[in-house]
Order: sequence, then structure tokens, then C-alpha cells
Amino acid sequence: MDDGTMGDLVMAGFQKLGFVQFAGIEGVEFSAGRNVVTIAPKPEHLNHNGDLHAAVLFGLAETAAMGASISGIVDLMGETFIVARDGRIEYLARARGEAGPFLATSRLTAETVAQVRADIAARVDVELAVPVDITDSTGKSVAASAFTAVIRPRRN
Repeated sequence: MDDGTMGDLVMAGFQKLGFVQFAGIEGVEFSAGRNVVTIAPKPEHLNHNGDLHAAVLFGLAETAAMGASISGIVDLMGETFIVARDGRIEYLARARGEAGPFLATSRLTAETVAQVRADIAARVDVELAVPVDITDSTGKSVAASAFTAVIRPRRN
């Protein structure tokens, strides 16, 4: 299965989540070690200053991170349990609503993806640091975040 088809399947799964539906988060790019998602702000996503609400930015980042965490292991999902353990975000600049759409890009190295696959095969618990950069429509970074994805063997 090619990356585009795989990305469509993963995003279809995300689209079943209420928050993703509310926020209007859409997939842009998906490949092993990479996930890019976007949001075009609506009035209900903005704070009192006309900026994308901090909680929406955090949710956008988490969606990108978790997509990246599974991007190289989709074929092994039946053997694993995956959850975000924690996350942090640093707001670097105003995310002005009119500066949207916003892109959240998360990348993992090929070596990291290979190690995660090896750990899953060995039934070893994984704690994976997953970085995310959020940019506005001009390419300016408005937030940087990192999440820890916990990947464990599924219990029999």
C-alpha cells in the first residue's frame, strides 16, 4: 500500500474522533516517519484576541505527533497499544486566525522508525519522543511541541 493510501486510512480513523471533527483537522502528508496535518481556523477556534486558541494548537500538535508515531508501524498496529503519555508546547508567536491555515509537521528519523519496529518485534515497551512544529500560512513557526508516545505490546 502506498503512503498516500495509508495516510488516507489513518486520517479516516482520526476523523472518527470528536475533537478532530470539531477542529476540522485534515491530513496533508503521511509517510514513514512523517505526518503533516492542517487546520483552517473557524470563529469557534479563536480566542478573544482573534488567535487560534491554545487548546486547539495543542490538539493539532498532538494529532500530528500521534500520526507520526504510528507512521512507520501501521502494519504492526494489531500487535500494539499506543497512547500519548505526555506533551508540552511552547507558543513562539501569535497564531492569528487570519494567518491560517496552520500546518503541524512531525518527523522521525528512519533510524528511529527502524528501532521502534525492532522493539515491537521483540515485544519491548517503547517511549518515543515525537517533536512537532506548527507554522502559519507564511511558513512562520508559531509553536513547537513534543509528545511522548507509549507503544506497548497488546496483551493477549
